[in-house]
Amino acid sequence: MSARLGPVVDDVTLEELDSDPYPFYARMRRESPVAYLPLSEQWLVTRWDDCQAIGIDATVADTADAVMDDYFGPSIITAAGDVHRWLRGGVDPPLRPRAIQGYMNSRARHVAREYVTRIRPRGRADATGELLELISVRVIGDVLGLRDAADETLQRWFHALSAGLTNFDADSGLALAARATMRELDQYVAGAIDRLTAAPDDSGLSSMVHAGTGDGGPRTFDDLIGTVRVIVLGGFQEPGHGAGASLLGLLSNPGQLAAAIADPDATLPLAVHEGLRWIAPFGVTGRRAIRDLKVGDVVIPEGARIALGCGSANHDETRYTRGELFDLGRPKVAHAAFGWGLHYCSGHFISRALEQVVLEEVLSGLPALRLDPDEPATVHGWQVRGVKRLPVIWNP
Repeated sequence: MSARLGPVVDDVTLEELDSDPYPFYARMRRESPVAYLPLSEQWLVTRWDDCQAIGIDATVADTADAVMDDYFGPSIITAAGDVHRWLRGGVDPPLRPRAIQGYMNSRARHVAREYVTRIRPRGRADATGELLELISVRVIGDVLGLRDAADETLQRWFHALSAGLTNFDADSGLALAARATMRELDQYVAGAIDRLTAAPDDSGLSSMVHAGTGDGGPRTFDDLIGTVRVIVLGGFQEPGHGAGASLLGLLSNPGQLAAAIADPDATLPLAVHEGLRWIAPFGVTGRRAIRDLKVGDVVIPEGARIALGCGSANHDETRYTRGELFDLGRPKVAHAAFGWGLHYCSGHFISRALEQVVLEEVLSGLPALRLDPDEPATVHGWQVRGVKRLPVIWNP
């Protein structure tokens, strides 16, 4: 096949990718590091160096994506240039380190401790669905300003949006559920924006309406709803599933777990970092080729959709020795769980800070925490991956 057309990889199924994409990634890095993947209609890039080069160079690829815009609406993840800067001017202020550190101390730790205390008498639980996701949606929901929405509602919203986004089989039930969820979320957000336009508060949504607008006046529902949908999916999901990856890694390695319990201040930041590298909550990040883009011996045609393989890059053999293993002793180098370049995730600091608080409270609050020997953990997903079930037991 010519370099202009490039290789096509069509010998992998969605079921195989959802179950465990890492063997497929390893094969691609060896044999076809850049190839067209028909099941997602994207060019998949799998090596760290190639992903990083494309991700940071806005002159060769941008984030415009008609598919994502159709799903979320125009948003911070597909906007570029002045529009992207204008949207981030509202998103970023409440997510800066000083603001987040204060919130971690005043509110997030209280939430995590309360939820751990509430579950402690039971002695067993699915740590993902019954603890980590609930803490994640509550804290991020509160920061965003969705303080009167129940935990279960916030959890249901992000699950439905995630299932709709990754619905490559075109399951009509998942598609309808995602659209119904969007309508429900939109109605909630429209009311909140109307209220905040007239009476700003300290919430993230209020910042999105008012901060950094210049002389243009408050941002409107139409300006913001796509970005709010992105935050509900990504912002709600990442801290809970990131903490789940770190917790699974620790519980699967008794020596590393003992180190984390003995010296959490030194060890848990490493566990957060390694968990995000080991099982990146978002396995790919999207780009669009601005022009014909030569990557190695392959040319990605102008206008083509590109999937930068964050999950694959995080296991690249040239960067990580035995990247398939959770290992707190490996040299600490940057990972790709939050993407690259101008679209590096706005919520990276709050995600890492919240994960550390959650791990501290879980390990100190659930005595003799261990994996449930009768129910294995379930790690699932390709574009959106996580420890979907983490059955654990402890001494109540």
